[in-house]
Amino acid sequence: MRYFGKVPLHLTPVTTRGEAALPLASVDSLYLQITKDVEAAGKLLPARAKQSEGRITSGAAKTLLANVYIVQKKWADAEKLLKDIVTNDGYSLMPDYNDAFSGTTTNKNNQESIFEVQFMQGSSGYNGSIIYNFLPRPLTAAEIAPIIGVSNPQPLSGEGNNAPTPDIIAAYEAGDKRKDASIAYVTASGALTENKTYPYIKKFAKLHSLWGNTGNNWPIYRYSEVLLFLAEALNEQGKASEAVSYLNQVRARAGLAASAATDLRDAIFKERRVELAFENKRWFDLVRSGTAVAVITAYGNRIKANPKAYYYPNGAVPPNNAFTNIKELYDLPADEAALSPYF
Repeated sequence: MRYFGKVPLHLTPVTTRGEAALPLASVDSLYLQITKDVEAAGKLLPARAKQSEGRITSGAAKTLLANVYIVQKKWADAEKLLKDIVTNDGYSLMPDYNDAFSGTTTNKNNQESIFEVQFMQGSSGYNGSIIYNFLPRPLTAAEIAPIIGVSNPQPLSGEGNNAPTPDIIAAYEAGDKRKDASIAYVTASGALTENKTYPYIKKFAKLHSLWGNTGNNWPIYRYSEVLLFLAEALNEQGKASEAVSYLNQVRARAGLAASAATDLRDAIFKERRVELAFENKRWFDLVRSGTAVAVITAYGNRIKANPKAYYYPNGAVPPNNAFTNIKELYDLPADEAALSPYF
């Protein structure tokens, strides 16, 4: 729903092709059903201490529901759930930010992990390849070897995604330990740019033994986000002095001083940006804060003004119409529309 808005709402199993097409449900009815489902899940699932490692917990369900409440601006409901998680569910911040993320075989489902997608290196079919999708291109075997650690590194070509932008690099405050834990640099000698040194996402670059085959997990919810959610929910209810204490727990782990911000809402969103960098949170934060179009438009203007700073090859420029048609939601898929009379 966060990607498409109104979508079909199936509540009974589909047994025939004719039952597959449904009218688009309203956003309110979708939220109502999501809330009902997750509330039920939270009551049925075991707590972290009693659950098998890697499986979903009541704490994960409560965090998801708190996220739903925050998107809906139901601050008091979110506060109640989040305080329950903080008080009763046994999560805590890893002392070192580096250790908040799993390795290929170690540190999985740690004390900060509320839910993470499980991957397993090897031939079982459960492996991942996260860092291979994120690395800049092209890289020689020698250039990639120190990043991944395999004994048979191979050159990478094609297109890499999710390179840290100059904007996110500049977003870290001086002395923020998360910057070096999250971003590193590699030289791509075959690149077409003038500057051949590129940033990459270090927090997911874990050493492993098999080429193209990783086992580090992907974080969905971490305890630091619970603290930042709680700070936001409290602040939006006028409880700034209580809110800042949760914000400062996250900042302290990053090696930063307590927040002295006069605009606490802005400070919380800035903290989310760097604490949760590259974890697929930023776009949804921009949408729910009503700033997506303005922020992406300004970002596009910076790219157009200085393409080289944003890793464009020498002489290359973005098209004139780039960043001029920004939407908060995807259009409904054409292939699906062809199969449904409802959209």
